[in-house]
Amino acid sequence: MLMSSYSPLERDRHLLIDRLRYFGYTEDACGKRTDEMTLPELEQTIINLEYQRETALEG
Repeated sequence: MLMSSYSPLERDRHLLIDRLRYFGYTEDACGKRTDEMTLPELEQTIINLEYQRETALEG
């Protein structure tokens, strides 16, 4: 059995980074790279991108 060396929070952080890369997002408007962001920053970025996508589809 393989055991992950990441804590659950680190695993979640890496999953969000991968998800953002899928959308082509690698850094914010100030130049901060996704791999330098904290988990709350990554979560907020995902929320903002999803909102932008939803509003773009509606209008």
